[in-house]
Amino acid sequence: MTQQLRQAQNGDMDAFAELFEPLRPRIHAVACRLVGPDDAEDVVMDTFLKAWQALPGFAGRSSLSTWLCGIARHQALDVLRSRERRTRGRMEARDDGDPLENAADITQSGPSEAAAKSDDGTLVSQAMTALPELHGQILMLRYVDDLSYTDIAAALGISLGTTMSRLFNAKRKLREAVRELTDNPAKRIKESS
Repeated sequence: MTQQLRQAQNGDMDAFAELFEPLRPRIHAVACRLVGPDDAEDVVMDTFLKAWQALPGFAGRSSLSTWLCGIARHQALDVLRSRERRTRGRMEARDDGDPLENAADITQSGPSEAAAKSDDGTLVSQAMTALPELHGQILMLRYVDDLSYTDIAAALGISLGTTMSRLFNAKRKLREAVRELTDNPAKRIKESS
């Protein structure tokens, strides 16, 4: 255990900041993947607060980054649960009005937007949207956020073996989705409109 970590565990806020501030971008990226950009900063702040409170009990069995990713995951789950409760409450409070009232207006996108979406440069993005959230999330954590398998496991609260298995399956599903869009251009245009 480093001297700086011991100081932070003993309540030295400057030592805590020096240790944890470099991890902020990674934690923010994890939070964005789990709850979206609107709530990510709240998750980061709550994560750092929880880490400050729990730091005296940190035994060093994992890296600080892995430990912090685990805290961020728990904070993100709290946000998602809260969001679900709010949504459920609004749905129960809403009367049985027109079910199409809040439907998206598909006439809003013009021909240039449809052409841009069907461009080869967006093929992978389109394929990602066809994936289950579980697969899309793990691919983003690995290839966009550049997290290690260990950090992904901590962020998602799963074992390392499960992480590797899910990532393998997610890559396979992504290849299939890209192949489907490539082999069926009509479907690609249909999905992008």
